[in-house]
Amino acid sequence: MENKIIDAYMNYVLENGEQPASVYAFAKKLKIKEGEFYQYFSSFEAIENDFAVKKFHSIIETLHADTEIYGKYGAKEKFSALLYSWTQTLRDNRSFVQFLEKKEHKAKPIPGYFKSLKEDFHKWADSILAEGIENNEVVSRQFISDRYADALFLQFTFIHKFWLKDNSKDFEKTDAAIEKSVRLAFDLIGQSAFDSALDFGKFIFSNRS
Repeated sequence: MENKIIDAYMNYVLENGEQPASVYAFAKKLKIKEGEFYQYFSSFEAIENDFAVKKFHSIIETLHADTEIYGKYGAKEKFSALLYSWTQTLRDNRSFVQFLEKKEHKAKPIPGYFKSLKEDFHKWADSILAEGIENNEVVSRQFISDRYADALFLQFTFIHKFWLKDNSKDFEKTDAAIEKSVRLAFDLIGQSAFDSALDFGKFIFSNRS
């Protein structure tokens, strides 16, 4: 019934361009009691959040299942694989996601339908970042490392929104944005010029006359 409600809601908004007038009206159309709806979702917004979470978990499970390839990836490659898989998987539901984006009352860095997804993303990001630190792909920095997962989530959201506006053939511009943004992100959280500058600054400070 949960998936039936999600599918019915998606079909309704795509065909009507708006949410149902009420849960009662939606439940009646679905031929279930309003109370039965609330057994699964507290609101239409809860359906939208659940949609994003389910897509995310489905992608992660698919990636992990390919142990021959994904299992050998480093943190950077795993993050790239997630971004590519996310934009590929959502193609079949692009119109629905565009509807969700348009109904936001005002532009937000993090869309409302990502509210539940954020926590799950952070858990996944923390795990790949820990792997990255262990194999020296990611540098642990005092006061900064704890914000790495937040930075990756903002990047994930940026790519998502970029893809929604991308009108290039086969979303070629999105693929290029993923490649360049991931390279930049891991240049910043890996051993970089920042660390060299910091070390030099410490040296100058400790050896000042």
